[in-house]
Amino acid sequence: MKSNYRVTLLLKNLRSVIKSEIIAKDPDLETLAVTSVRGEIHFTGIYRMNWLWISRLVGVSAVHYRVRLKPVSVRDNKAHLRIIGYRIWDTKPRKFDFVRWFAKIDPFHKKKVLASIIKNAPKVLSLTGLQWEVQVNLNYFLDLVPSIAGKIEIQYLVADNEDVYFLLRSGTILKPLVDFFGPEYLRIDFLEEDSDLSIPLWEASNL
Repeated sequence: MKSNYRVTLLLKNLRSVIKSEIIAKDPDLETLAVTSVRGEIHFTGIYRMNWLWISRLVGVSAVHYRVRLKPVSVRDNKAHLRIIGYRIWDTKPRKFDFVRWFAKIDPFHKKKVLASIIKNAPKVLSLTGLQWEVQVNLNYFLDLVPSIAGKIEIQYLVADNEDVYFLLRSGTILKPLVDFFGPEYLRIDFLEEDSDLSIPLWEASNL
């Protein structure tokens, strides 16, 4: 007998994990913050550009970046996020921002920043065959907890208020999930079987 649950991922508490597992593994990725607002997940931070000759030529040592992703579907516990916005700009205020202008005509910087983030979490993040779509393999995390591996069906997710909300069905007790990852990262709420499943997520994310 399967039941419905809402699992909340507390993004603001992932900073130390992101720092050790992604930022520390790439010398060019200076900072990375992951947050959510109004149905979108945002990647923001600073990326060093000293390795690129043209950046040195125009005096650009680092750039700000912001990637906006919108969850579009979950299939086989793999979430698909479409990139709906991307911006980079010089970390130094200038009358003419060469970086902002150049990024509009050449997607090289977009690919480079995304590659730096994705390559350091290959078991979790990947680009799909569709242009500018990121896949998040949630099975990787579920498989870390043997007692629940293969027993959870994630149906969809909503992002807002610095959290990500997963609606899922499971026929097993989910407490081991929280025990393994910690209550500082996950919160689980049981949903009544006859409730409108769209309302709890809608209200929880204040959309």
